[in-house]
Amino acid sequence: MLPSISLLFASASAFLALLPFSAAHGIAGVIAAHRELSTLSAIINQYPELLQALTSTNGTFLAPSNAAIDTFVAAQGADLSAISNDTIQALVSYHLLPTALSAANLSVAGGAIAQTSLLSQAYANLQGASNVVYASAYGSAGQDSGPTGLKVYSGVGTPANVTSSDLAYPGGFVHVIDRVLNFPQPCTKTAQAAQLSTLYDALVKANLTDYVDTTANFTCFAPTNTAFQAAGIDLAALSSQQLVDALKYHSIVGSVGYSTALEDGKEYQTLLGVPVTVHKRDQQLFINDVAVLQSNVIMSNGVAHVLSGVLTPPANATTTTSSASSTSTSPGGASTTGTAAGSSTGTAGNGAISLSARGITCYMVITLIFTSLAFA
Repeated sequence: MLPSISLLFASASAFLALLPFSAAHGIAGVIAAHRELSTLSAIINQYPELLQALTSTNGTFLAPSNAAIDTFVAAQGADLSAISNDTIQALVSYHLLPTALSAANLSVAGGAIAQTSLLSQAYANLQGASNVVYASAYGSAGQDSGPTGLKVYSGVGTPANVTSSDLAYPGGFVHVIDRVLNFPQPCTKTAQAAQLSTLYDALVKANLTDYVDTTANFTCFAPTNTAFQAAGIDLAALSSQQLVDALKYHSIVGSVGYSTALEDGKEYQTLLGVPVTVHKRDQQLFINDVAVLQSNVIMSNGVAHVLSGVLTPPANATTTTSSASSTSTSPGGASTTGTAAGSSTGTAGNGAISLSARGITCYMVITLIFTSLAFA
């Protein structure tokens, strides 16, 4: 466990003074040189491995300010000393991007998905890949008409504002943020934390909680409670199988569908075997004709997009059997197989995404759900 804040802060300056000159370089050196990061500096210096990594590693560090760490500790309901070493190390990993990214790199129109160093299975169930953050100066979907300040979107919760940017060192950049990033959570915990209780109840009744929490590379289109109510959907009136089919139309498994990887006008197969169509218009992201209220909510096993409505298949839609090895054509004619082009890189990604369907069921079931039951 960590010692108290007062001891951490009191020992930090003396500890740094004893270090060789070279040890004050790199990310750790930038952090130590800025008073608004003194709490973070004190924490790092309690861990020789973290200190070494942040001294010698190149890349980008998203550095929570003193106030950000205070807010984070208060939200835990405990002193910093009560937070486990594993949690501290995982947090540092999630704030460390292995690629050098300036504020300009992260502020491009459309936003940027950036890989972090977080590989812990508890927070990164992505078939061996590290989890990501989404950075945008154009809103959570990157579709705002103009820049409104660079934010970093992570797990469910309030995004972090970049308050000081481009604190440069030879290997990259440090950007100061006003909140500790939110750990990615599994789908059901994300739904609960986002107060999507109707969606959560539907997943429980359909017995899909384990599937949506443990399936890697999962994309969830998540209607709000208000959306379910507006559609007139009564979960009690639907059988478990009907709910399964309805939820499959809100789910994609394959490459993760971050907004940067979803192309305007392109169709993506859902687990139901009926595709959804992405639209980017009027400074918004749409799935079919349903507006996305909050995009790029990073989950431990993928991403969620919070919807203003419930998705219903087009009247003329038919199911299409697809597999994890199905291919799609990306811009420029390149073909991708089972992976996303530019969906999880160090810079902004706007490539095509190959999203596959599994567990196909009958299209007629979901049509009956929403046309006969939901709107009766």
